[in-house]
Amino acid sequence: MKITPLSRLLCALLALCLLAGGLVSCASTSEVPDGYQYATCDGEYFRFFVPTQWTVNTESGISSAYIVSSQNAAVSMVQIPFTVDESKETSPIQQFKEAHVAEISKLDGYEQEKYFEEGLEDQRSVDMTYKATVVIDSEGENKPESRRYRQVLIYRVREQRFFLFTYSAPADKFDTWLDIVDGILACITYETFPYEGEHERKVPDNVTAPEGMKLVSDNEVAYRFFAPESWIRDVNNGQNLVYASEEDRSNVSMLSYDIGEDATYTVEKYWELCRQQYEASLENFTLISETDLKLHNGGKGEKDAKVYEYTYTLGGTSYHVRQTICLVGMIYTMTYTALPEQYEAHLDDVKAMEQALYFRTFFD
Repeated sequence: MKITPLSRLLCALLALCLLAGGLVSCASTSEVPDGYQYATCDGEYFRFFVPTQWTVNTESGISSAYIVSSQNAAVSMVQIPFTVDESKETSPIQQFKEAHVAEISKLDGYEQEKYFEEGLEDQRSVDMTYKATVVIDSEGENKPESRRYRQVLIYRVREQRFFLFTYSAPADKFDTWLDIVDGILACITYETFPYEGEHERKVPDNVTAPEGMKLVSDNEVAYRFFAPESWIRDVNNGQNLVYASEEDRSNVSMLSYDIGEDATYTVEKYWELCRQQYEASLENFTLISETDLKLHNGGKGEKDAKVYEYTYTLGGTSYHVRQTICLVGMIYTMTYTALPEQYEAHLDDVKAMEQALYFRTFFD
């Protein structure tokens, strides 16, 4: 069975959508433990390490790594935006757990196995395992697979931040790497300053931006992503994510997915896998439209793209999304997410971002 990096990324993104969270720290230093390597995205307020034998996957903006592609077993770590309801008597970690369980229980084949809670001096956590069925790309076909998950939801009391750690693997292979996963969890550290990367990853200042726009992507990616000057670059949730303002968190993210050597891969095939995952995990998922789009590509030759517009409900809140997908050696997706009442207000800006985007050549 061939498992593509795309499938691993969808699992990580699904975990992000579903409010999953982090765990215990073994030290207050960000030094790399012996035998480990960084698997941390820039801007994160944690340091995430995995064994050096694992393959780090942070290009998408999610701190993650996988063991070997043939096993489709992976770990990830994210910070979760979660607002505590002060009117409730329950604790922040309890509210976080209730919201998370309410979402994952909608997954196909969901079956809770166990969970336990832990309280340390400066953090509270919930450690849970469960089963669910997800759709994967297996030898060119989308097939359901029974998987087991270990997720640790964490609340850092002092910083008032919520995190999620996720380990997932095929159900029959899940126990194989549990000891290693325990080691990964034990070495997570938390900091009051964001991670700046092993190497400086700054937005280059020698790239000409379209009028009224600014470059927000760096030289680590194979594209140039521009946004209006007024939009804010969100380094806490990935280098290539921007939002409209502090009051309006309508946002646009730019991600890429490696499709390997599959010459038959298409945008439609990628979208079908996305759609199945969305329908399985997002309440009231509704596809509104599917349209073709020509990307200007910086005058370097137009690129064909597809635009999928849809709505869904998460945690009781409705969202309106425009997801633009293009295949240029890899799958590239620009996703605009907003509250329904704010969606139209930024649509012109989003379309300008799409047309300002271009894919780099060797000399760019």
